[in-house]
Amino acid sequence: MNKLEKLKGMIDEENYPYFDDEYLQARIDQIGQVEGITLESIARDLCLIKAGIEEIKLGDITIPSPRNHFLMLASGYRTNQTGVVVRVDGR
Repeated sequence: MNKLEKLKGMIDEENYPYFDDEYLQARIDQIGQVEGITLESIARDLCLIKAGIEEIKLGDITIPSPRNHFLMLASGYRTNQTGVVVRVDGR
């Protein structure tokens, strides 16, 4: 499984397609070029973006927002699972 397929699985792109492959690959290409960028940090950012998807109304059919689903996924990719905020300056 390549990184693109893995990232798509991590952000549930199969059930909630939102990003095109070129955008996802551009984000993956940042790994190693920008300090602190990992596949998990990218997945967290993309899940937070997807959490902003509003509910959709099509006539009398309402598709609910997947907000909670993507917030739950994003929380799994946090690097600091202690719940404690770490300062940037290290103090």
